Amino acid sequence: MSDKFAVDDAEDEDFSILFENSLKVRDDFSAGDKIEATIVHIGAEDTFLDISGKSEALIDTSELKDKNGNLLYKKGDKVTVYIVSVKRGEIKAGLKIGSGEVTPELLLTAFQNNMPIEGLVSAEVKGGYNVTISGHRCFCPYSQIDTKASDDKSKYLNKSFVFKIIEFKENGKNIILSRRVLLDEAKKEKEAGLKISLKEGDTVSGTIASKHDFGMFVSLDGIEGMIPKSEISWSRSADLSVFKEGDEVKAKIIGIDWNKNKITLSLKQLIDEPWTNIKNYSENQVLSCKVVNLIPQGAFVEIEPGIEGFIHVSKMSHTKRINKAEDVLKRGDIVSSMIISIDRDSRKISMQLMTGESDPWQASSDSMINETRKGIIESVNNSGVNLRLENGMLGFIPKNELSASNDMQKNYTTGKELTVTVKDIQASSKKLILSETGAQKKEELSDYNSFLKNSNEASSSSLGNLLKDKFDNIKKQVNDK
Repeated sequence: MSDKFAVDDAEDEDFSILFENSLKVRDDFSAGDKIEATIVHIGAEDTFLDISGKSEALIDTSELKDKNGNLLYKKGDKVTVYIVSVKRGEIKAGLKIGSGEVTPELLLTAFQNNMPIEGLVSAEVKGGYNVTISGHRCFCPYSQIDTKASDDKSKYLNKSFVFKIIEFKENGKNIILSRRVLLDEAKKEKEAGLKISLKEGDTVSGTIASKHDFGMFVSLDGIEGMIPKSEISWSRSADLSVFKEGDEVKAKIIGIDWNKNKITLSLKQLIDEPWTNIKNYSENQVLSCKVVNLIPQGAFVEIEPGIEGFIHVSKMSHTKRINKAEDVLKRGDIVSSMIISIDRDSRKISMQLMTGESDPWQASSDSMINETRKGIIESVNNSGVNLRLENGMLGFIPKNELSASNDMQKNYTTGKELTVTVKDIQASSKKLILSETGAQKKEELSDYNSFLKNSNEASSSSLGNLLKDKFDNIKKQVNDK
């Protein structure tokens, strides 16, 4: 008895399942319905779809192919379609309306059910375009042809696009279309998916959509990310001309702000940071560099993209004063430069401009001390005078070594020639101390010696004795110095 009840219970359960499933089966389809179907057979011209478990529909196989004729689906795939017509038990479906026969009634159905419809942009007219849908002329305003209408309005002519009917008037005689509505809807769907899948640090592929002075916009499967100019290359002089619209690029996501629909990308962060290669460079190494920026104090030169050195104006010549970097260099120049020092912690490289001049400091020695030299005043300050010697060396005359220090600004003007002696020299630090008074005393001593040599009767002449006493006193003062 218990076995009989068990069988009855199982039959009741099976009946409940079958009854529930039968409720899901439908055959009351009408034009405009949007349904999910399963591909059961793909033919050369027609493809059969299972649309309810009880009914089948036909769709043109061409709708399941890409523009190159390749099938995008296979048997068993799910596909969302619209019912195009139901006639004498035959159900026609489509991914969109427009590829087959289209009646005014079908256009009205498409309008009422928000069905996508395919049309050919046949002509440009005032305010927009004429669009032909299976012989029916419709209108698409400029503002509705794209999300960002191109300045080149002819680019849309003689091309087929998918639209949505946004106005249907006068029994189909006045139909207004929008392509932008569908593009915006597709963008929102993709954004919703990307909000889940994308995260900072991901590497993504995209197509360059547009270029600007500040960077590039890249299309990422329907939404756009921006690569700022500073993120294109480690070089501060990133060259956008090497990229063109339509190029495919890989980039790293470095920022996402969904509230502002902003995705920031970087090309340079997919390659090693340049300072990891600093071991390839050393002091006294001579390199060919590009001038990338000029400031009053000197010039920045690019050793390689992302690694720059700085040439101070004092390092731009061995033999003359450079007041401004612009006087000898301009941006974009390729120059020969030598590394003076590398500070790896602060990432600073000091450099010397190689001009082909001989360095007078390399030929200098202690033998120069007490030598008399001529030079031109380059500058004057409260401490003394900077003097450029004839051989190019820059020296300094302290205030107490000047013969007329009571009014230096008046007595020592830029460009004036002075005669000096060398008091001290330190070639390693390029330090040269000069003396104007020393040169004058040396000249007086020279005159005294000449006098002694040329005065045969100096010892017997009272005048000669007076002069001799005078010069002896001068000599004593010089020696005391």
